[in-house]
Amino acid sequence: DLGLELYSPTTGGCRDALHVDRVNQNQGAESTLASLLSARLPSEGLSDLHAKAKRAQESVELTLAELAPLAKLTGKEALIGVFAERAGASLEGLYGALSVGAWRVDEAARVWLIASAAARADEGAYQRLFAVYELADTEGKVACLRAMNFVEGEREVGLELVHDAGRTYLGELMSAAWRDNPFSARFLSAEEYRKAVLKALFCEVDIEGFIGLEERADEELSRSLSAYANEREAAGRVVPSALWPVAARFPTPGLIARLIGRLEHPS
Repeated sequence: DLGLELYSPTTGGCRDALHVDRVNQNQGAESTLASLLSARLPSEGLSDLHAKAKRAQESVELTLAELAPLAKLTGKEALIGVFAERAGASLEGLYGALSVGAWRVDEAARVWLIASAAARADEGAYQRLFAVYELADTEGKVACLRAMNFVEGEREVGLELVHDAGRTYLGELMSAAWRDNPFSARFLSAEEYRKAVLKALFCEVDIEGFIGLEERADEELSRSLSAYANEREAAGRVVPSALWPVAARFPTPGLIARLIGRLEHPS
């Protein structure tokens, strides 16, 4: 026993391997996700999951076949076992931290299996993700969008995957593409990010999960959000609380007074 740390509860990082005299310094995102799964699955379940991942590597069709019965193997318990720890639970991916407090074990297993198969695909990781995404059900598509954060691939292919999900009107896909997705937060252009936030609002997808929302807000987005808030309030509808800090970055006339009024007389 070397007494060395493979998994760090502080950073969420997990080393890829243990050598006879040292720890492998590489922290693969797949390894970190696998470490969380290993804490929630019995040893035989984990062994079966690895066998499924190995078969899934062979083709898109086998990946889809292995996804179908996955929930029966893993169950649908919360990925983070302690309730009090879920709110701040995150997992370090290749492009930043993902919030995983709301993930179930089967959702995490689906992401890991897809990412593991994609990482070893001859055609390229994101090309494999896209091929699986196109044929998968909604749960599989969500997993592909999350798996982007655990494997490296061609940026343009990854962005097209995000854009494809964004062209739908399915809340699950829009959320997976834009919310708590470090890949999207890093690589969407200012215009693409702005359009994503506005479409999310109009489709009633919570914008609170948009990473870097306040930092990335420009004047155009700020003023668009103010106009959206005016329309909602005029119709007597609730305005999402995450909207106001963004709108206030470039306040329109009268906005500051309205915000003060909201603070003094919260509804």
